[in-house]
Amino acid sequence: MKQPVSIHRRQRGQSLVEFCVVVPTFLFLLLVTLQFILIYRAKSALDYATFQAARAGAVSGVDKGEMQYALAGGLTPLFVTSPDIVEVGKKMAWVRATEVQVFSRIDVISPTRAAFNEYRERQYDGRYALPNDSLAFRRAGVGASGVNVQDANILKIKVTYNYPLIVPFADFVIVGLSDLVSGGESYRPALMMFPVGDHRRLPLESSAVVRMQSPIYESSRLAR
Repeated sequence: MKQPVSIHRRQRGQSLVEFCVVVPTFLFLLLVTLQFILIYRAKSALDYATFQAARAGAVSGVDKGEMQYALAGGLTPLFVTSPDIVEVGKKMAWVRATEVQVFSRIDVISPTRAAFNEYRERQYDGRYALPNDSLAFRRAGVGASGVNVQDANILKIKVTYNYPLIVPFADFVIVGLSDLVSGGESYRPALMMFPVGDHRRLPLESSAVVRMQSPIYESSRLAR
């Protein structure tokens, strides 16, 4: 009759030990999963925003200001917390001034300055530009720049956006600063090693390709 009592006494505190093992592990997985969901959402928004920026560049002669404005419009839903149109406008202005101007970069991959110099023509106003008219009737031969005039009118951009990791502890795990993952390989860009502003940031990249809808006047806007 005494043996069950002895076994029962030895098992006291077992549930507390199990609780201390299971709950931190569960919270760890929950936080990291939540952060990766937010990263996926941000990448989807960035893909759309990059396409919008490319479209803005296509109709504005690859104007950087217009592309940044369009990029801000695409990224604003990540930060809006109210459907009020005034608040949305204010938030978009904030996104353009901070998230776009400070934490984003738009790189023009093509056309290049070599293509501009090879195919430029004098326009009606006397300025030189990479022509966008009558492309179907222009010579399709490839020039010294490696493309023909039709391909020189294809705009490709790459946007790099440093997305803030807002979930506590998850940024330590992703960058590998936590002891739980420090033994393996991890993705460690410099800006993730130390907080930038209030949070560590993860570089996200997206590309978009559209056909130019306007002539390009400024070769300085193009890739070298």
